[in-house]
Amino acid sequence: MGCTESTVSKDAELDQVYQGALPPSTVVNAGPAEEAEQLTVQFTIPNGAVPGAEVQFTHEGRWCKVVIPEGSEPGQVLLVKVPHVKTRKSRQDVPSFATLHDAFKFLDPGGTGYITDHKKFQMVAEELAPALADSNEAFVWATLDQDGNGQVNWPEFVEWAENQKVELEVGMGDGQEGGISFPACWTGPRDDKDWIAQEEIEDSAHFLDLDDLVQKTYKKVWTRDRKATGVNKVPEGYELIKAKRCENRKDWQRYYLKRHQLVHACSTKTGFMQRPALTTRASGITRRQALRQNCNEWLLFHGTSREAAESILSGASDFVISLAGSATGTLYGKGTYFAESITKADEYAKADEKGHCCVLVCKVVGGHVLYNDEVTPDPDQLQQSCISGEFHSVLGDREKCRNTFKEYVVFDADQVYVEYVLFYKRIYDR
Repeated sequence: MGCTESTVSKDAELDQVYQGALPPSTVVNAGPAEEAEQLTVQFTIPNGAVPGAEVQFTHEGRWCKVVIPEGSEPGQVLLVKVPHVKTRKSRQDVPSFATLHDAFKFLDPGGTGYITDHKKFQMVAEELAPALADSNEAFVWATLDQDGNGQVNWPEFVEWAENQKVELEVGMGDGQEGGISFPACWTGPRDDKDWIAQEEIEDSAHFLDLDDLVQKTYKKVWTRDRKATGVNKVPEGYELIKAKRCENRKDWQRYYLKRHQLVHACSTKTGFMQRPALTTRASGITRRQALRQNCNEWLLFHGTSREAAESILSGASDFVISLAGSATGTLYGKGTYFAESITKADEYAKADEKGHCCVLVCKVVGGHVLYNDEVTPDPDQLQQSCISGEFHSVLGDREKCRNTFKEYVVFDADQVYVEYVLFYKRIYDR
């Protein structure tokens, strides 16, 4: 079975908008037609946005999207049509909720683990998600029950709330899963808070998906950091020897809750845009991981030594932000650095006596990304913009300014979850 989490697809109206039902420079989610009055607002194209890029923003609590038209450039002001929606009064028969878990318990008073009452859900949905106001019951339920089986569990409800931009914390439930959902491929116990395990990938299809990730992200590009490997030339390729999938209950919980927080944060950020990494070319492993584009969740590489990898995987150590960058510099601040290319990550991998190297493949949630294409950026300013500012990560585009590799940097260890460790050999002669 593929490694996926249950996901909630966009509703029919939003799908129609995203597919270009409106002109490219004014693509927005207008919501139910009878509720929307069109307004025109100014939108400034952010740095790093190229023609065709989808840039998201909010207006009056509604999720809007602009597709940057041809001939436009950063700093230019666009006139964008957005909906002006009438304010609804709160329903007296629906209480206020402190967390999503409180809302779920209200919708499942019998403790069955499922939401089944369509009418009750519609009342709650109208309070939590203004975009669904005055939609009919069947439509509102369809936004929740994506598989059409008539019942919705806790993870599905959380993901519905994320897609609808519900401004509530997850809340820690009292069930075995502790208020969080797990990937479908999770094999360990869900109630053991100290659970840590690694399992070798023996399924051939899964292994081939990981091999495809390695092959699709290879770039024959040299940088001076290549010297650290002991062979000052770029390998002709890489041979994947073994792969392990990782489970760490504490790390997953922290990552899951952080990701949920950043989904909400991104929904309120003017200028937020999706920034797909090179790793998305490996479609098989991307599908297995069900990455969340609405918070820039990526699969990225982190090269290291076998000893350091084993320490991280055993739970003895973590990605220590205060020490991050010590081996690779601090060009974009003192954060943890990741690569979208196996070639870049391999520059920091250490070969053992058999010539085997290892890299970690991590889920990284980038959130609202601070794009930088300067040759000599200000690392302190970039770091501060993420720690105390409006951004959550840095994308250093060395591919653009130096024709080498893009670098991804985060400053919070909870934005990282180790999914795999890959063992491979460098190939210098084909």
